[in-house]
Amino acid sequence: MYLREKRIKILKIKNVILVAVGIFCVATSVFVMVSLVSHYHDDLQTVLEARATPDCVKAVIIGVICLLIAGRSRRLIEDANFYSGYFEGDLSGYISYGDLAEVTGKSADSVKRQLHFFRKIYMKGYEIEIVNHTEQIVLNSKKCICECKHCGAPIEKRIYFTGICPYCGSSDLFARILTDSRFYSIGNRMSEGVKNPEFYSLKNIAMKKRLFFFYLCLGLFAIAIGAIICLGNIVDYNNQEYLTKVLLSGESPYSSYALIKAEIMDNIIWGAVLALAFVPVAFNRCKKIKYISVADDCSQYFAGCKTPFVNAEKLPVTQNRKRGLQSVRGALRLRYLLNCTLEKHDGVLKVALAKKIVKDQCPSCGGAIVGAVDEHYKCRYCGNVIMEVIHKK
Repeated sequence: MYLREKRIKILKIKNVILVAVGIFCVATSVFVMVSLVSHYHDDLQTVLEARATPDCVKAVIIGVICLLIAGRSRRLIEDANFYSGYFEGDLSGYISYGDLAEVTGKSADSVKRQLHFFRKIYMKGYEIEIVNHTEQIVLNSKKCICECKHCGAPIEKRIYFTGICPYCGSSDLFARILTDSRFYSIGNRMSEGVKNPEFYSLKNIAMKKRLFFFYLCLGLFAIAIGAIICLGNIVDYNNQEYLTKVLLSGESPYSSYALIKAEIMDNIIWGAVLALAFVPVAFNRCKKIKYISVADDCSQYFAGCKTPFVNAEKLPVTQNRKRGLQSVRGALRLRYLLNCTLEKHDGVLKVALAKKIVKDQCPSCGGAIVGAVDEHYKCRYCGNVIMEVIHKK
């Protein structure tokens, strides 16, 4: 509803191309530069004056820029997807920067800058206007109505976000929203998540967690191997007794101290490169293990919830609420937590569980809806009016 989907598809293809170009440029240039330094470490002037050096430096800079642009673009697209999903779940049509800041963990100024920027490139269907002397996001949604599927009673928006019908006590509530010429309904699938943690988490999350630990151990092992190679060769580099022994053994293909030291320097550089290459890998695995652990704990908790909205303060995270919520956001962003979203309703940060958004389908019979431009639209299959005359408050 709020994404420029065709443009985003093109930008994703662009990002893939930039990543491929960036990795190629950096990998080939680093290989050439390491080889030059390895062979001419005693004569750095030769390395600096080599014809390949300036080209390698330029290629590395270009490659890094490509990777940074692709990474930043990917993160912005993820943010745009989040904002779009949040807008679709809103029932009032007015959203403050403060609410979005609390949900995303960003500052209000950062959210404001992003939404001004996104409106030109990634998103559509909203305006930024002054409402009650405060700048807010005004959505194109025209009308909304909340109902209880169990008893059919109309529900106020405020009550809808408690997740309980005041008439029959059911949590089977849903909303109908008309925006521009599109219609969609918001319901819940709470029954699928009852005593079923897998509904809210990545499939086989326990196996994934063990796999991440295995990858972490491999990364730490590679770092240790690289460090041992590097330190061991540093010791041998200035060890005259060792160099003499190698030279006189007859087993070495090198006939001088300089050539033997060149080989040792080659091992030092590649050992250091191996260790440094796996440092970010190990760090990334640690973060993912933390996020997947939070996802596991939260999914177990959600499986025991009886209403589709849960206060964020009740989440089973660390005592440091700020860090705990940041971990929950990370688990949501990496899709370790599924079928739930962080939302702000009536000044309270909540987790919406098992929310299901169905677009362009009649909530009564499931028939396709085309051109639902007003509240009087009747389903061509069952004849039900999809909206009542309820204006955005």
